[in-house]
Amino acid sequence: MDREKLAAELLATFVEELEVHVAALNRDMLALERAESDGGDAAELLHSLFRTTHTIKGSSRAAGATGIEQASHRFEDVLTLLREQKLPLSPHLFELLFSVTDAIADVGERLRRGDDPVAGPLEGVVAKLSELAGAGAASDGSLLSAAPASSAMAAQMTTAVRIGTEKLDDLVASIGELSVLHARLADRQDELELLRTLARDADPDGRLARVADRLLSAFTDDRRKLGTAVAALDADIKRVRMVPFSEGCSALERVVRDLAAAGGKQVELVIGGAEVELDRAVLEGLRDPLLHLVRNAVDHAIELPQQRSASGKPPRGRIVVTAELRGAAMAVTVEDDGRGIDLEAVRAQLRRRKLPEPARIEDLARSIFTPGFSTARLITDVSGRGVGLDVVKKRVETMRGTIDLSFRAGLGTRISLVVPLTLTTIRGLLVRAGGQTFVIPGTSVRELLRTPIERAQSLSGVETLVVRGEAIPFVSLASAVGRPGAPVLTGGKVSVVVVTAEGCDVALVVDELLDEREVVVKSLGPRLRFARYVSGATVLPSGRLALILAMGDVIARARTNDAPTSLRSLGRTEQSARRARVLLVDDSVTTRALERSILEAGGYTVVVAFDGEEGWRILQAEPIDVVVSDVEMPRMDGFTLTETIRGTPRFRDLPVVLVTGRASPADRARGLDVGANAYLVKSDFDQQHLLETLAQLL
Repeated sequence: MDREKLAAELLATFVEELEVHVAALNRDMLALERAESDGGDAAELLHSLFRTTHTIKGSSRAAGATGIEQASHRFEDVLTLLREQKLPLSPHLFELLFSVTDAIADVGERLRRGDDPVAGPLEGVVAKLSELAGAGAASDGSLLSAAPASSAMAAQMTTAVRIGTEKLDDLVASIGELSVLHARLADRQDELELLRTLARDADPDGRLARVADRLLSAFTDDRRKLGTAVAALDADIKRVRMVPFSEGCSALERVVRDLAAAGGKQVELVIGGAEVELDRAVLEGLRDPLLHLVRNAVDHAIELPQQRSASGKPPRGRIVVTAELRGAAMAVTVEDDGRGIDLEAVRAQLRRRKLPEPARIEDLARSIFTPGFSTARLITDVSGRGVGLDVVKKRVETMRGTIDLSFRAGLGTRISLVVPLTLTTIRGLLVRAGGQTFVIPGTSVRELLRTPIERAQSLSGVETLVVRGEAIPFVSLASAVGRPGAPVLTGGKVSVVVVTAEGCDVALVVDELLDEREVVVKSLGPRLRFARYVSGATVLPSGRLALILAMGDVIARARTNDAPTSLRSLGRTEQSARRARVLLVDDSVTTRALERSILEAGGYTVVVAFDGEEGWRILQAEPIDVVVSDVEMPRMDGFTLTETIRGTPRFRDLPVVLVTGRASPADRARGLDVGANAYLVKSDFDQQHLLETLAQLL
């Protein structure tokens, strides 16, 4: 190997190792700073810093990075003076040592990119170190002139094998292809079994039957062995890719320290689940979101010590970053004990930007993830919680993950990121909808149901399904992602996947539940990478493609009023040409007159009743297609009328719409419990809304 090639390889190896050494310097200096303020023992930390600096000096000399070598040498001089107690620890000294570490890291990054390393701040900080150590000015000449490496150092650097992430990705892709091939062999095995059966039928004792038996037996054994080998190789490669969560947090403590010092704050950072392992690519994807969230928490959520004390909090703020395994997913939370979210400020921002204001508190708080949300305002009004959070959200979604938020006003905020353990394979549920096969990531699947289509109910214009006492949006998956075709009904029932993402649940109606399996993720390519609702694709054993759904986008679409088509109407195949007859029940003459005019203008024949008892009498005597009723009425109220209708087999499927001024969650829940198909609140009343609701039900 020629000297130039060897020097280039050693420099590349040095740059990779330097990142680890810089992280060690930051870790030990932060610990030394805490020990100094708390009166702890600094001797071992100084010794550890000296060892790391000495290693950097030797490696940089071998790799030809003379500027880093000089900085490390001066760093050693200062550490020697500290160990010999000839130099006191001070805030000024810590700032200088951190600056040197940053400058060394800057040179390493410049070398990685192939940029000019002399352009950075290293020369200036080396001069300051030299002055501090009394060792004179920095050496003459270029701080980073390339120098050939010694063969002795080359021998020292061959003890580790480094494999690029992209090469590991290629290996995972190859294993994925083998897995698909292994699955396809199941079809070949079925064909061989059929061939053996035919051979036995044609010639039970002949040679052909015996050959078919031997062939099938050998094929089955080989397929089993291939499956074992592929599974073992897949596990080995995944294990090589796994790294501890702590590696992704190495920069956080330094960021917290610097920002807190600059802002006059006291902040403690706690890392939980440091030993939890996840795919290196996932960890790399989490670095920027975590850094952004932690910076926001320090900058804008944690109050000044005097403000915290005035609020009854300890002067020192606390940020906790935690990782935990959840099946095939990793949940990472960033939680602080700061101000929380100012909802009034969020509302003001929405009004200024002329954006819709969500009714649910949870959705209102999540507005801070809206792209382009005014950062300058939010830094003041919402403690900075909106600064770039749309970027964080988008980054997590590109990893097929979800982001959720919760808070307590004045007490703190918690942001949770849930991402898969690996980006190369996922465990998913295969479903068919609108003529297309989709993969729903397993981390988003809450439960599977088979339910009568008549269970669809309308609540404020949105079709819902009550699942375990909770009314959630009930939509066709095909409709939500823009595919044509109505869901398939079997015996009056549909297949439902209840999915969850970002704190929201949706019941998705699909044509068929196919399988649950681990699939290899394929990129959509540059032309399709911005496709809505889709984050990737996978190749099925049949050779066909299945699209992997981006559940955050799907659920956001499904929760909008314009997404679903009427599901309940699927169960109503009879549609007569006559005008539908509406029984309107309300004790208010004015309300009856208003609603009657709306309904008749909408093409309905209207029959009126002044209370529930009269409505029940009319219902038994005349043909009625739908009931629209008030709740608070004399003799028989709307709840009782609805309950009576549902308790009579003849009217069990008759649509009932309650229009009332009672808007509490308890009243809404009771309306659904007694069997109403829709619950419209008069304070939100809109004539088009009423007509659209009836159109859905009929």
